[in-house]
Amino acid sequence: GSWKGGVATITTSEFVDGKMVKMKQPFRAYDSYADSLTDYARLISTSPRYESVLRASTAEEAARRVQDAGYATDPNYADKLISIMAYFDTGAQP
Repeated sequence: GSWKGGVATITTSEFVDGKMVKMKQPFRAYDSYADSLTDYARLISTSPRYESVLRASTAEEAARRVQDAGYATDPNYADKLISIMAYFDTGAQP
């Protein structure tokens, strides 16, 4: 509601009642990757919904807490995020 920037409506895959469905959803549009990451960091660090993420002792635990807080509808979101983090940490294929 407080977003004053651009919005892009994208067809996305969401999980509803355990089933993946395609739907059009509005997403914030940014001028740069840096702006996007800055806004994400602001969301995670200031929203009471995600306060448990800040207390995570590992990046993997933080990923699970982000999922538990409802950031994404994909029930495998945390596992996918952890796999991507491992790829960039080691350079190995996920």
